[in-house]
Amino acid sequence: MNPSLVFIFSAVALMAVVMGALSVALWRGSQQGARMASQQNDAANNPALANAAVYRDQMAELDREFVMGNLNYEELKAARDELSQRLLVDVGAEGLTSAPVTSAASGKVLWRKPWLAIGLLVFVVPVSSMLMYSVLGEPAALDPMALKQGVDSSAEVTPEKLTEMATALTRRLQDEPNNMDGWVMLGRVQRARDRFEESAEAYAKALALSRDDNLSIERAEVLAQKNGGSFAGEPWAIIQRVLTADPLHLNALFLAGSASYAEMNFTTALRYWERAREVVSADSPDAPELDRAIAEARNKMGLPAIPPRAAKASELQASKAAMAAGSISGRVTLIKELQGLVAPTDTVFVYATPVAGSRMPVAIVRTTADKLPFDFVLDDSTAMNPSAKLSGMAEVTVRVRISKNGQAMAQPGDYGVSLTPVKLGSKGLNLMVRDTLQSTPQ
Repeated sequence: MNPSLVFIFSAVALMAVVMGALSVALWRGSQQGARMASQQNDAANNPALANAAVYRDQMAELDREFVMGNLNYEELKAARDELSQRLLVDVGAEGLTSAPVTSAASGKVLWRKPWLAIGLLVFVVPVSSMLMYSVLGEPAALDPMALKQGVDSSAEVTPEKLTEMATALTRRLQDEPNNMDGWVMLGRVQRARDRFEESAEAYAKALALSRDDNLSIERAEVLAQKNGGSFAGEPWAIIQRVLTADPLHLNALFLAGSASYAEMNFTTALRYWERAREVVSADSPDAPELDRAIAEARNKMGLPAIPPRAAKASELQASKAAMAAGSISGRVTLIKELQGLVAPTDTVFVYATPVAGSRMPVAIVRTTADKLPFDFVLDDSTAMNPSAKLSGMAEVTVRVRISKNGQAMAQPGDYGVSLTPVKLGSKGLNLMVRDTLQSTPQ
């Protein structure tokens, strides 16, 4: 049966049960009230009957006294005769035989009132219920065809609907400029309309309200679409900034691989995608697509194809071991005495330089002081120059610098620490910033 009909039948049945119970209770109450009113009216309109009732009670009291032995038969007979004479004197013979006309009329009226009340109940309850449902409920939900059409029409997003959505969102955001979710929605709608300039502006407004790396990656995609598919310039800068702060940011790794592939740099694309594949679980819906992308990149490089789900335990362990051997990891902390002197927005650089010779970093990551303590990983993916990679070094100097102005060059008053020499593959380094830049031998 249609769910809408089941709802209607159930509602009608419940309403009938409730009205039936209320009608029975109303009927019984009116009948009891009619009997009580009849007795009260009879007593009020015929005082003789009221007096007779009093004398009957007194007669009954004499009988109880006789049974209890407080009166003998002669005393009982004399008292009863006296009450009878008093009754005749008080009410007279005609008072005992008169009919209670008013009581009968009143009873007739009371017998009619329950039907009027029940009729009003049967009419008012259903009508008021339907009116309330029409105002507070969803009457269209009772029509399956209308509901189906509503779902179908909403599922079909036409250019006209996208234009209406963009117009409505633009007007709304004029009144609510701090609505971050509204700016994100406008950015996505404008992107669907191929309005990449307006989409990038909307994302910029959203990012001004919330520094979300996922939104930054979406904006990088939009900027690349605006540039005809080229990631040169700001799109690549956004990707690198996100990966510097979080080397395992999945969306950034996906886009970095796609950008490298679009530039025919298949080796770099493969490196980004393989790193992303280590993060993605085997049951993730992204895993098959990522595997196809990796296979395509290997094919472009002339490498042999790998079997499906190449993440075999031995190969995966070997890959992780190779990456660990070519990386350096640890934690940066700040002593308590400096916490009041370092602002949350100060830039924190963690980088590795050759032990001797050039001071140019071979790997670098950047974050802000509010992220401290900060766990870092330096490897080839964080290299500044592809021709000078960390994996080509046997040992390096690892440095930490906290800069208030965010400049790459060291400035007087910067806080930091350095550790030297550090062998490639070192893990669990503890770099505690205590004062201005100083070197600490390992």
